[in-house]
Amino acid sequence: MQRVLATRYAERDVEDVERYVRDAVDAMGDFSPQQREQLIVGGIFLVRRVARALPPEASLCEALRERLGEGLTAMLADLMRAPAPPTGTPSRTPSRRAA
Repeated sequence: MQRVLATRYAERDVEDVERYVRDAVDAMGDFSPQQREQLIVGGIFLVRRVARALPPEASLCEALRERLGEGLTAMLADLMRAPAPPTGTPSRTPSRRAA
């Protein structure tokens, strides 16, 4: 699967944040490619927020063991509640040419 980030992102004691999040998402089950990507992107942002909130001496890996799964589960619940945009339907927002 293609990476979301162009380069490897390390944060504290997590050498590859994207891989860490991907592994957590994969452990949750099977998802559509779009859901999987949204969970991975959201998980990366969650890791960043958790890292900023921790004191400098705290282990990010330990904090993520407690928080990442819960955060991803909440994101998944939001994704399941959000209505899917209709496919093949033109946008109702006028283009610059039409304006």
